[in-house]
Amino acid sequence: MTSVFKASASPGNPWQLQNRRVNHCMLRNMPIKSGSVAEIASTLSDTVKESLRRVDIRAIEPLELSRFAIMLHHEGYLAHEASSQLGHYQLDYAGLIDPLEITRDGLKSIRGVDDVKYALAIRHYELGIDAVLGIQRLSDYLNGRTIDIYA
Repeated sequence: MTSVFKASASPGNPWQLQNRRVNHCMLRNMPIKSGSVAEIASTLSDTVKESLRRVDIRAIEPLELSRFAIMLHHEGYLAHEASSQLGHYQLDYAGLIDPLEITRDGLKSIRGVDDVKYALAIRHYELGIDAVLGIQRLSDYLNGRTIDIYA
């Protein structure tokens, strides 16, 4: 005897919440929805703006970085993979760290070794680098540390 069970409603995409969250910025592979850093900054809530003004993303405690990444992910500005990558440093480091330097070193250590075997790790490192650079650009903009270059 064979039985077939069907859910009353289609389960849909299990990642639909992640797909609904708009990654406005901080990832090269996700188009910046609003365009320039100024336009993106104008979409940020006051809480996120204040957090970005206070953070020094290149010299940060690992636990603070983890909390900051979780907050940005919760607000919809940081993809899950990037927030996970930035959240891992609290396991291995104490004191102030530069997550950009650490992430670039990690990527360099596995790039070319076996890119197929380490494809997921490579992607996470790349997303972490993009996230740190995006956070730094927004922080610099909100603190008035920008330079306009014209050619």
